[in-house]
Amino acid sequence: MIPPALVGLLQTGVSVVVGTRDAALMPECTRAWGVHVEPDGRTVTIFLTEATSPHTLRNLRANGQVAISCTRPTDHVACQLKGRVRSIRPADQHDRERSSRWHREFVGEIVAIGVPAETGQAWMTEPDLAVDIDVTDVFEQTPGPGTGERI
Repeated sequence: MIPPALVGLLQTGVSVVVGTRDAALMPECTRAWGVHVEPDGRTVTIFLTEATSPHTLRNLRANGQVAISCTRPTDHVACQLKGRVRSIRPADQHDRERSSRWHREFVGEIVAIGVPAETGQAWMTEPDLAVDIDVTDVFEQTPGPGTGERI
């Protein structure tokens, strides 16, 4: 489902924003601390911190629908994944290692565009939850021709 070129993008230091909605269709978003694509290319795991994502988590538990926007800061190559939550579970050591790797790469990305490394280091919150998602749709979001098209 997720093309190999996008797998490479998603597992680097992309900015990861998670969008949800409640029963009244009120949108909510939060920042995720990395994304991991499973070998099947159909499932991703995002890493969240419960303290900074209570509304998003409530929405995910209520309806399971999610949109994940990923953008590489240095060149704005971007995509959006849509899907349904498979599980919300405590982050284990393997998840925290993946999030840490993402964080190092993300700091490298934002330093490259002029953000001080200390800002990126201070901004990170260690995730305590891993959200496994079955991807149903992938969209091109890089500015230019084809933006918004289903991949």
